[in-house]
Amino acid sequence: MRSPVPITFAGMAVLALALGIGRFLLTPLLPLMQADAGLSLVGGGWLASINNMGYLLGALLCTVLALPQRASLRLGLAGVALGTLGMGLAPSLALWLACRFVAGAGAAVLMVHGIAWCSAHLRLHGRIRLEAVLYSGPGVGIIVSGALVAVLHGAGLDSARWWLVFGIASVAVTALVWRTLDAPAAPLHAAAAHGTAGGTGPTWPLVAIYGLFGFGYVIPATFLPLIADAQLHLPALREWFWPLYGVATVLATLLLGALPAPRSNYAGLAGCCLSMLLGTVLCRYWPTRAGLALGTVLEGAAITPVVMFAMREAARLAPRDPTRLIGALTVAFGIGQIVGPPVAATLAAHRHGFAAPLELAALAAVLALAIALSQLRRAGALRATSRDAAPDSSCAPTPRIRQTEYP
Repeated sequence: MRSPVPITFAGMAVLALALGIGRFLLTPLLPLMQADAGLSLVGGGWLASINNMGYLLGALLCTVLALPQRASLRLGLAGVALGTLGMGLAPSLALWLACRFVAGAGAAVLMVHGIAWCSAHLRLHGRIRLEAVLYSGPGVGIIVSGALVAVLHGAGLDSARWWLVFGIASVAVTALVWRTLDAPAAPLHAAAAHGTAGGTGPTWPLVAIYGLFGFGYVIPATFLPLIADAQLHLPALREWFWPLYGVATVLATLLLGALPAPRSNYAGLAGCCLSMLLGTVLCRYWPTRAGLALGTVLEGAAITPVVMFAMREAARLAPRDPTRLIGALTVAFGIGQIVGPPVAATLAAHRHGFAAPLELAALAAVLALAIALSQLRRAGALRATSRDAAPDSSCAPTPRIRQTEYP
């Protein structure tokens, strides 16, 4: 049986390609594409949105079809690599849209099956704490892509060459993890037995939180360098806010993975929503270097921990095989991401700034936080009811003792 450590790092690499390149490579390259390829702000919004549409389609396929994991992962890797290479070779916006659609669909397949494949192996081996390494993958991808663009900003590479560079990098990473993906899928019954016990409860609050979070975070995640440039008027600094976002993502994920898990995953989700809300408010109302940096850290610290807590809750609700529930969550996330960029870009163009888009993102975070807190209260009430209904082990229970234990 293959060791869980190489599987964990392969899963991390898969998620790094899925989000760091397949989904969000446009973010650090968007200012460069505006400068050397004549891409408009609205055009950039549509590139982000079509990528999200591909993400939604890929997630829908994973939800309605029982796709084989190994073939799906390899197909997703090929989609991200080809879509990224195509961006460097395509000569028009129409072809760019097609390439970003393909990369988005590949990214969704990698997210759904990469998480299901890797986390099942970790549950089977009783190595749940390694999930933090798995979920740090998107942050690693963001750091690598963002830092390279920032460091080599003056190296003379135009946006087309940058896309080709990352397309070749995607092919190289795919070659490195290809053989590790030969590890068979973990037996579902055994994985469930090594994980948490199955739970009951509705799935719609989890799906709603995830979808709202997808809408709220995608606005700063897509336009963060442009927001920094518009508020600070310092182009030399704007590229560095995206790598900072990735660093915060990785550190927060690893730190939370090292800490004892909260009693309810909704507590972790509420914390992520609060972090996103505070970060968005800071970016909106404290438009200084310090305010933007702190806001970026708070937003970045939420993005992959929210995935970790949502997927843990999905595994709790469907311990035998959470793949389709993970797919449904990814669909909701994808819908939020589709709506966010064009709405934000249109508002920014009409209002001549990103104030209104950031306020809209903050509102989505407030709604997600409210749902998470309501579910947290519900879980607390259910635990209290279970304690009250349990038989007292005392030989001579009295009302006074019960009242002291359960005020």
